[in-house]
Amino acid sequence: MKKTLAAVVLAVLLAPTAQAAGPADAFQAKCAACHGKDGKGQTAMAQKLGVKDLTVTKLSAADIGKVITNGKGKMTPFKGKLSDAEIGELSKFVAGGMK
Repeated sequence: MKKTLAAVVLAVLLAPTAQAAGPADAFQAKCAACHGKDGKGQTAMAQKLGVKDLTVTKLSAADIGKVITNGKGKMTPFKGKLSDAEIGELSKFVAGGMK
C-alpha cells in the first residue's frame, strides 16, 4: 500500500506541467490521481486518503489556492511545481465546481 501510494504521488509530481494547457488539464495531470477525474473523491485512493468532494467545496478560490500552494494534511504542496498563474487558474476551476 505504501509503495502504491508513493508511486502515485511520484507520478503526479513528475507529470510535466508544460502539458497542462488549462485548468482542466492541470487538474487531470496533478490532482485526479488522488481526487478522482471528476473531483468527487470517490476513488479507492481518495477514500484511503480521506479527500473531500471538490465539486461541492465551500472554500473560496483564494483559500483553495493556499491549499494547492502549501498542501494540507497528506496533500503535497505545489509551490514551485506549478506557477502562480497555474495555481490561480486551478483554484478558480475548483471553486467554480470543476467547470
